Amino acid sequence: MINLEKIDYVINTTGAGYELVREALLNSDGDVDRAIGYIEAKKFKVSQNKKDERIEAEAQVIEENESKKDIFGGVTDTLDEIIQGIKEIWRKGNASRLIVEKDNETVLSLSLTVSTFGAIIAPIASILGLTVAYITDYDFKIIMADGKIIDVREYIKNKSK
Repeated sequence: MINLEKIDYVINTTGAGYELVREALLNSDGDVDRAIGYIEAKKFKVSQNKKDERIEAEAQVIEENESKKDIFGGVTDTLDEIIQGIKEIWRKGNASRLIVEKDNETVLSLSLTVSTFGAIIAPIASILGLTVAYITDYDFKIIMADGKIIDVREYIKNKSK
């Protein structure tokens, strides 16, 4: 026989809700100890299912990140090479200007000092700009103080050999 005292006892012992306690007591023919065991087993099964779902969700996120790396990895790696190439050229000598060209027409001509401040102030915009410029086949050139012009792509290619 199930009474209110048994229901209260099982609720206080397990912390389960009324519906689950009622189901457990009905399945155990009113035996409080068996009902508590039933609830604990059910909670363990639910927690295992949640754990499995969480692991599957994490695996899916990892797979999505890997596919994004495959798509964007080449572009970001090349952009990193361009940025590193510009930094190396600037450190080596008196680089004065950064020029971005397309079809031998100057699209952008900036002092390297201004370019550096712009990259520090708005790094995301700088990276997006470089990404668009790289994808659409723009050329990056640096003019040294002595007038020598260095093509950044050629510099990177020669450096990697």
